[in-house]
Amino acid sequence: MGRSGCGWRTVRGLGRRTGAVEAVPSTAAPVTGDFASRAPELRYRVRFGSTGTFPVTVFRLPSLDERGQRRVAVGLDDQPVTVLSGQAVATGNRGDAWARQVEDGVERLTATVTVAEAGEHVLRIFMVDPAIAVDQIVIDTGGLPATYLAPPESYHPVFNPEPAPGPGLEAPDQ
Repeated sequence: MGRSGCGWRTVRGLGRRTGAVEAVPSTAAPVTGDFASRAPELRYRVRFGSTGTFPVTVFRLPSLDERGQRRVAVGLDDQPVTVLSGQAVATGNRGDAWARQVEDGVERLTATVTVAEAGEHVLRIFMVDPAIAVDQIVIDTGGLPATYLAPPESYHPVFNPEPAPGPGLEAPDQ
């Protein structure tokens, strides 16, 4: 386990792609501040080709705790973090926001990050509430294709070594 007796674990087969990460244990207390020293953290190296303020969308699996929430915090490098809170009420009406998210299998939580200098940065995701499960993270730096849920996954040497060709993505060399 990591900070505060909690950590993130990968759950293969959970979510809409190959797996998701979940903050465990589900019985842990929420982290309410000082995330960098107290909260379990995920770190992703991201290369930005330009500067600007960009939306970051965390696709989480819809679930609620007894307080009606599951929160996560997002930040870039050592910048202050933004706590993202999703839908807190399940009304039971089929047309409400919660019902649509359950039908989609994800809830989209969005923050922005500011990139002052192009190059490599670290996107940081912190647990606020336990048992939150993160399925995907999308950073829109422009030209994001319109999709129902999310674009194809980016290249990763272990988890996605041969991404499918698509807009702005070249086929791997043969």
